[in-house]
Amino acid sequence: MLPSWVAEAAPARSAPRRRSAGFIQRTLHQTARFAEHTVFAERVARPARPGLLHTLDARIKLLSILGLIVAATFLHHVPSLWVLAAFIAAAAAVSRIPARALFHRFWWSVPLVFVIAALPAALNLVTPGDSLLTIYRLDEAVRLGRLQLPPELTITRQGLASAALVTTRLFVGVLFAVTLTLTTRWDDLLKAAYCRASAPFVLILTMAYRYLFVLLRTVEDMHLAKRARTILPGTPSAERRWIGRRVGALFSRSRHLTERVYSAMLARGYRGEPKALTAFHLEGTEAAWVLACAAVASLALLADRLLLAKLPW
Repeated sequence: MLPSWVAEAAPARSAPRRRSAGFIQRTLHQTARFAEHTVFAERVARPARPGLLHTLDARIKLLSILGLIVAATFLHHVPSLWVLAAFIAAAAAVSRIPARALFHRFWWSVPLVFVIAALPAALNLVTPGDSLLTIYRLDEAVRLGRLQLPPELTITRQGLASAALVTTRLFVGVLFAVTLTLTTRWDDLLKAAYCRASAPFVLILTMAYRYLFVLLRTVEDMHLAKRARTILPGTPSAERRWIGRRVGALFSRSRHLTERVYSAMLARGYRGEPKALTAFHLEGTEAAWVLACAAVASLALLADRLLLAKLPW
């Protein structure tokens, strides 16, 4: 005989309202985007038909781009910085790097840094000079506690030139870095940066880059297991407790994984010196590239010191 509660009708329930994505969903979404961008960068760095920058020795490429970045720090005018930017953009175009892959990675950083760092430098509070645009004008100075605002707040010509210089330097530096990473495999880049002084940092970056994806997959599996066993969403406090417990479990797993990986490395003969399958070799292309970089840097420095010295920007 069936119990009475089996025959009772279940109470009608309204359909749950569609809620915005929670913290876990947003985290997993950003994780997927990070993995997608990383895989895409590796695919661009290993094309079927290598371009000019792909075929260069990673050591020469790293040193030359670092030299161009150092040269950019000695330039004090925007047009001379654009000479370096045009050179590296042309080299990327010859190497068949898509323009979207080259520029979309840092389009948000330039406006952000301009608002945070460069825009205040354009005001007369930071850089006094010739007024171009008056934001406000008062009869007398305004005091806010210990802060005293001037009676007139303007954007100066000298400040705007300083803001443009800071923004352009940022743009050129990030353009160099993105071009380097899009034309060099991560393993080759780390091997090129490896020396006795940088060995601890390079080894840490190598292991972190390799096992970061393992930990990301572990986080994804944890969340997938939770969703497969969840009928109704929990309260925000219960979700936060679950996240806290999973953070502790992930930390424990990563510690045990570290010990196992290190034991496996020792069992395979690791004695502190990493081994790589890539063999670097120098050819005439590397010499031509170094000469081209030196010529462009010298041209930009000469133009900055001689031709553009009298310009306000």
